[in-house]
Amino acid sequence: MHVPEYLFDEIERHRDELAKRSDRTTDALEEALRILRGHVTEHEEADYVNELGKAASLLEGRDPKDIPYVALALALPADGIWTEDRGIVSFGGLAVYRTSDLVHFAPQGARRE
Repeated sequence: MHVPEYLFDEIERHRDELAKRSDRTTDALEEALRILRGHVTEHEEADYVNELGKAASLLEGRDPKDIPYVALALALPADGIWTEDRGIVSFGGLAVYRTSDLVHFAPQGARRE
């Protein structure tokens, strides 16, 4: 997975809210984030700056905070993005994956049933 480098700073700013919304303790959330961070590549804006305009056009009228994520997907290039934002559907050649899709694609040994 690939993310803009500021993602974990943003998560930290909303840590208490995320813990409450996920019905987890902040310690449990911190542990999940520690594990997640080991599986992502963080990218500085220079890696996707040339795609910001195209991403803004694709997301016209949507949350501008999503623009860097789409720009990064376009710059890599990726086959899609992972989001729970139901307003975002496939666009610009990028598939949109929900968490349930990713769980479906996970190797059998990685699933907890």
